[in-house]
Amino acid sequence: MEDAKYTEEMVLVYHFKYMREYRGVSVLWAVLTIIWCILNIVCFVQPQWIGDTEESIGYGHIGVYAYCYPDAVNGKYICSGSFTDFDTILNGSFKASTFFCGVAALLMLITVAALMLFFCFKKTAVFVFCGILELVVAIFMFLACVIFPSGWGEQRVYDLCGAEAGEYKIGKCGVRWAYILAMLGIFDAFVLALLAFFLASKRAKPGKQARYVNGTVTKSELNGGYSETMSKKSIAIQPQVLAVPADGVGGEPDRYSEFSRHSEKPRSRGGFQL
Repeated sequence: MEDAKYTEEMVLVYHFKYMREYRGVSVLWAVLTIIWCILNIVCFVQPQWIGDTEESIGYGHIGVYAYCYPDAVNGKYICSGSFTDFDTILNGSFKASTFFCGVAALLMLITVAALMLFFCFKKTAVFVFCGILELVVAIFMFLACVIFPSGWGEQRVYDLCGAEAGEYKIGKCGVRWAYILAMLGIFDAFVLALLAFFLASKRAKPGKQARYVNGTVTKSELNGGYSETMSKKSIAIQPQVLAVPADGVGGEPDRYSEFSRHSEKPRSRGGFQL
């Protein structure tokens, strides 16, 4: 019985290690989600998507909805355009980029708020919900980054970047850090969505503990599986009963296997006992 107890303890140890690693990855995913939410908002509000360079004919920088130019009096930058008033945005392409980038930032805020649902609802459902939101965020950020260059044919862009500028032609201006961060955010949101779906598929069933039926342990339990996606046809590992010589044979006393059950029936003294 000591080996059976040892097997039970090992299964519990494997299950504990599995759940510890699972919780660690879940916490990492939550932290990265919060970080990307902050960066997504920064990408949206900062008008640093394209801007002047040493070769450009003008001074200033442009974001998805705001255009900033220096004031000739005090030298400070004055920004015009607001995401709350689409009429102040330069053209239709910038309006579309503002919409997609703004909705992506809003969805990330909802995703961060949804982290509180882990205390109220089934964790698998929360992971799936957050993964869907992050996947939509990745698609919206991709659309914002692709549509934005189509608005470079605006007169304000010509004044800043020169006559060489046009749709998908930046002229003598340069790409700023907010645009690069937005493009990196596409992959970031996509990876976070995949990780959320992975955690949802590997989530252990609530309250499920190691189960033993007549001393049998499945391979999935030995591997710390307990996952919802694991095959139901687990191969049971049965403890083997060893044949031991009877008393007086080979000088060894008669005894039971540690895995066998004691029987109240009298034993034969002249053979092998199973």
